[in-house]
Amino acid sequence: MKQVKLSEKEIIESANHSSKGNQPKWCVDGIWYKADHMGYEGLAEVVISRLLKKTNITNFVEYYPCKIEFGYHNRSGCYSHNFLHKGYELIPLERLHRLYTTIGLSQKLKEFDNAKDRIKYTVDFVEDVTKIKDFGKYLTAMLEIDAFFLNEDRHTNNIAIIRNPNTNEFSLCPYFDQGLSLLSDLDGFWLDGDTEKHIARVNAKPFATFKKQVEAAQELYGKQLDISFTMDDVNSILDDLNEYYNPEIINRVKYIIERQINR
Repeated sequence: MKQVKLSEKEIIESANHSSKGNQPKWCVDGIWYKADHMGYEGLAEVVISRLLKKTNITNFVEYYPCKIEFGYHNRSGCYSHNFLHKGYELIPLERLHRLYTTIGLSQKLKEFDNAKDRIKYTVDFVEDVTKIKDFGKYLTAMLEIDAFFLNEDRHTNNIAIIRNPNTNEFSLCPYFDQGLSLLSDLDGFWLDGDTEKHIARVNAKPFATFKKQVEAAQELYGKQLDISFTMDDVNSILDDLNEYYNPEIINRVKYIIERQINR
């Protein structure tokens, strides 16, 4: 078990935090640490990043489990290597849209009646401003990943691109921040509740329901995600996390992923 001790005073306050709260985060010597805040976000990050190795997706952040001691707390969580080069900037789409127009992207998307128009507007805007190619394919894969793992926190501050301030060139950001997936919010999706009913209550972001936004994106840019992992892979990954999370959490995550594979 990896155990780290961090200072409560050095928690990084993020202006782009989750709609469900600000998870304690630290950046120390090029390593990002995130302590569980709502439930088992660290487990979700680790499991999803390891399963993505069994897909055709190559540009993603890999997360590792740890225990984080800070103040009077000792929580499970995860850590990852900082993917930003020195001096480079991470720009969420919400901020990018505000920089080039008068409003944030989330407000602009309210002007459109359906997921397809919202997605197309977003992709066209990003590609026009940044000159990034195939952002539509990138976004489609993100929405497919989120739908499979039930990520409820993909708001417009949680989709980002990278900017080189010296050249003003933009590039795609690796897929990151899957913490509020797999019903990890135990305040909203308590362990002793009906898992199927909880799944039905998960709200997708930022364009429509999981089904509608995936179908719309695939219609526009084609299917992008190919999955090759099995439940043997899932069980192997979760076996490594037994020392960080209790059996009820492990078993629920197994159930959710097996359900999604079968669907």
